Amino acid sequence: MKPYLLLSLVVLLGCSDQTTKQTGVDPRVTDVSRPLVFVTHPTEPPFSYRDSSGALVGKDIDLARQIAAKMGRKLIVEEIVFTDILPRLKGGTADFGIATITITDARRCDVDFSEPYAKGGACFLYRKDGTKPRMSQIGTLNIGVESDTIQDLYLCRHGCDPVRFINLQEAIAALENNKIDAVFYDAPLLEIRAKASGGRFTVTPLETREFYGVAVDKRRPDVLAAANAVIAEGGAK
Repeated sequence: MKPYLLLSLVVLLGCSDQTTKQTGVDPRVTDVSRPLVFVTHPTEPPFSYRDSSGALVGKDIDLARQIAAKMGRKLIVEEIVFTDILPRLKGGTADFGIATITITDARRCDVDFSEPYAKGGACFLYRKDGTKPRMSQIGTLNIGVESDTIQDLYLCRHGCDPVRFINLQEAIAALENNKIDAVFYDAPLLEIRAKASGGRFTVTPLETREFYGVAVDKRRPDVLAAANAVIAEGGAK
């Protein structure tokens, strides 16, 4: 490459980088041709799950599509493990994530959150013929939890060393096979499991009260604004 061409390229790249630093605007915001990258972790109805045909459906998925439609952008849906959602957003390789993510101050350090689109909390799912879990005795029980969730942290703060699973399905399977005493997770999802168990499982009252939000890359205020607008309009109810 000729020296003056190389110099021109360096100057152009430097200007481009400097413009980004000065304006603070991510190129994904200004390039409307770029699709939105949405990450999720399917769990159970009604939020996100696979139907009988294998399609990814649920309120979380509907909400993501409504956000993309509000922005006039195409949507790329990526199914990943829950623990990868916030790192993907912080690293800029995804634009937003929805997976019944509890809004917390600690998580706000890494991502922005929309206004709550649903409220819930956590409870215990246990066998009717087993011991009813109580927070005062969880140190003596084997409690299953999805690894690195807010429920995992909550149990640790209350003196429990939970049995960690990669997802809710594995935790439920362990409960069914008498390998653990209970599962601690989002109440709406455990209540569905209890109803579908034919009377084998039941749930405790809520132990915590939480709000779920759309997690957004901090460099995407446009996505955050669209998410809040869709939620305000009653999206994905």
